Formats: sequence, C-alpha cells, structure tokens
Amino acid sequence: MLAAAAALLAACGSSVRPGIAVPARNEPPRPDYPSWCAPAGVDLRASCVRLALGALDQAGAVEGLPPLAVPASIATLPVAEQVFVVVDAERVARHLAPFVGMSAALDSSAAAAARAARLPADPGPRYLAADEEWIGGVVNGLDAVDEWLYDDGPGSGVQGCGGTATSGCWADRRIVLDPLGSGQTSGGVLVMGVGFDPTGDTSAGDRGGTSLAAVLAATARPGPLAYTWEDARRAIAAGRLAPLARLPAGEATSGIPDPPANVAPVPDYPRACAPEGTDDSARCLGAVLAAVDRARALEGVRPMVLPSDFGQLTVPEQIFVAVDLERVDRGLPPFAGLTASLDADAAVGAGKSLDPPVPGGATISADTEWAGGSDNGLDAVYGWMYDDGAGSGNLDCPHAGAAGCWGHRQGILDDFGTVGTLQMGAAFAPTADTSAGDVGGTSMAAVLAVTDGTPGPYVYTWAQAVAAGADGGVTTAAG
Repeated sequence: MLAAAAALLAACGSSVRPGIAVPARNEPPRPDYPSWCAPAGVDLRASCVRLALGALDQAGAVEGLPPLAVPASIATLPVAEQVFVVVDAERVARHLAPFVGMSAALDSSAAAAARAARLPADPGPRYLAADEEWIGGVVNGLDAVDEWLYDDGPGSGVQGCGGTATSGCWADRRIVLDPLGSGQTSGGVLVMGVGFDPTGDTSAGDRGGTSLAAVLAATARPGPLAYTWEDARRAIAAGRLAPLARLPAGEATSGIPDPPANVAPVPDYPRACAPEGTDDSARCLGAVLAAVDRARALEGVRPMVLPSDFGQLTVPEQIFVAVDLERVDRGLPPFAGLTASLDADAAVGAGKSLDPPVPGGATISADTEWAGGSDNGLDAVYGWMYDDGAGSGNLDCPHAGAAGCWGHRQGILDDFGTVGTLQMGAAFAPTADTSAGDVGGTSMAAVLAVTDGTPGPYVYTWAQAVAAGADGGVTTAAG
C-alpha cells in the first residue's frame, strides 16, 4: 500500500483584514486527492487536478457556495496561473472582486521568494495594500488554494496556529479573501504575483519539494499584466473543467488500468517449474517469460527483454529487474537500485510471510509487496501484476471490489512523484511461507520507495541490469 510522508508548511504576511468568515473546522479533502496525486513534487495530471477541484467544490458546498468555474484547460496552465485562476474563482463565488491580472513585477518578486522558500518582500509604497503568501509541498495550484482556504485552522500545522497560539489560524484564508477595499476606493486595481519553484522547498521533512509564493495587492499603477482574469473568463467560456467526485477505481495512481480479470498463465508455467522451492532453470524461466509476454500483449505492451544473466541473479535482483521492466515498458521511471537498508526492511516481510514494514527515515512514500510459493522473482512479479484480483492468491482481495484487489500491481505501477530518488529493497526466505496449503514454501517481499535523502548506496542497480541486456521499451497502450 502507498504511504505518503510529505509535509506541508504555510506562512502568511501581516497585513490581514478582519471580518472574513472562517470555517468552524478544517475541511478534509473529499475526495481524498492527496492519496491519489503524486506524494511529492508536481502533479498536473488531469485526474489529480479534477480530484482537487472536486475537493474544493465539496469544501465550498459546506459554506453554501456553487461549484467553481475554472477552464477545462487548467491542467495545462503553469502552476502560478492555476493559483491566480482558482483564487479568483473562489473570490467571485463569494461576490468579492477578482484580481484583474498577474503583474509582471509582482510575479518576479514572488518567483524570487519561491526560489528562496520564503515570503515575498513587501512590494513597497507603489501599492495601496498588499499581502504575501508562501506554501511548500503542494502538487499544483488547486492544492495550494485548498490548503489556504480550507485547511488553515487549528490542527493544520500552519505557523502560529497550534497549542495556545491562535494568531496564525485562518490567516492565509483571510489573505486570499481580503477585499483589499482601501485600494479599490482609492482608485486602485487588484493585481497578483505568483512564483513557483518545483524543487525550492527547504523545510525540514520536505527538502527539495515544491515552493510557491504569492503577492496579492491593490495599486493605482498595475503595470504590464502577464495573464488576466479576462483571459481566464474566455477560457472558461470555451469549456469548464468537470470535477471528479471520487478516486478513480481500477487503476494505479499513474493512470494505468488494472486488467479486467486475472490472467491465467499461458503456457501453464507451474507445470514446467519445480513443484516446490525455487527454480531458475532455463525451462522454467522461459515458460514464465512466455506467460508474462502474453499477459503484456493483452495490454499492448511489448515483450519483456531480460538481462542475459537473469538466471544467475539472486531472487531479490530478479524481482528488482522484473519490476523495473514492468514500469519502464509502460513509460514510468525505473527504481535506481536495491539498497541494503530497504533490503533489510523487505527481509522482515519475507521472514514473517507478510508485507514488509513501511520504511522510515528520509522516505517520502513507499509501497510494500509480499508473495508466497513463487518459483523465482519473475514468477512473483507475474502474480503481482497479472494474478492479483478476485479469485487470486491476493489475501487482501477476498472478493471482487475489495479495497486490496490489484493492490500489488497498483503499487508497482504507482506514480511516485517528481521529487527524490526511486529506490527499492527485495528479499527471499526459502521456507518462510506460512500460508494455508503452502507452509514451508518460498517467501518473497519487496519495498518500493522514494527518498529525499542521499541516494544509495546500492547493492545492485538498474544500470547494471541494462548493461547486461535488460531493455525497457515503450508501451503502445499507455505511458
């Protein structure tokens, strides 16, 4: 299962106007888009953006607001422009004046702040009123606005809002919804500047994550505007984005769908392999590979090309290579290598005939896998990828529609984000299986993780597998 460890931190300026209503409590995202979107870094996939919009609409509905009107093309906009559009949409829904455009001067100031992971500087006397924002660890512009407006109270982790401190509670929300009325009555116009750095966050626990800064101001001299509310309104008129009300079922977070049913192995390789224990013979591996290729062909994925020394690799190395080939042949990035620390975590699972524990330390997110009774590493990956639904040996899938169905496959094909290094651990215990009907059989486990710590050191790498002939291509059906 996927475990996310990314942290969010928000900060705000001091120019907060009173009188803006605040919710009675933080509104958790419904649907739970953080569990679907990338655990770290940027995620502009349509499914992630639409889920975040769905959560914004649900949170707004609690306040009696209509669904937000945003362009159907918003996922293709830069994150900075996404923030501008959604902030204005939230303001218009509350009958507040929108910002007329993104100021080139304020964009530059906000970009410098995003790079430095800090609040932007006060824009100076040219501006009649101004507020500043910074937030880290957001996956897109909609996520940032959701944090500011609906997860900014006690328990949110926002600075100045914890324990007996209350001055920071809902301060970001008040800024985003600040009428900035003094500027308007003095003949000013509302302008915004937003800067975004995909790896600029320096916060503890989120180093190297996304960093977003904004300046919201009123001025009589707006200067050049890079993107305007009128631009956004024209795009909205051309088509509105439809939100998603629930998490997509039947696919990994990368969007790759599950098979409609378990794929029976053809050829029936268990007949070609040893009845118990491991079997790395050419006859057994060849039969498993043929079954893998047939199952992949049903999805439009090219045949798997193993390294020439696959039969001489250890079982953990075989698992690693097969997992990486299943990813890269679908256009997903490979895991860089096996590490001793993650191998040790996997060994705990293999020894106990269970999913390994989720690793700690610098791990941003992780999936854990276990298989019992497999003949070799390729056999284990076949089960995880193609025989993981109802009626399979997947203990987490007792019936069709259960939450754990295809969970191993989804873990292998997950989107692990754009921050950190993909690393893996794998382990093998020859007689540790305790499953009914297979007591004393083989037990294999894997940990698939992304870390923001120092990569490696590796005990075996994807580069070694490629050097030995492993060849990842591109699927014709996904990726």
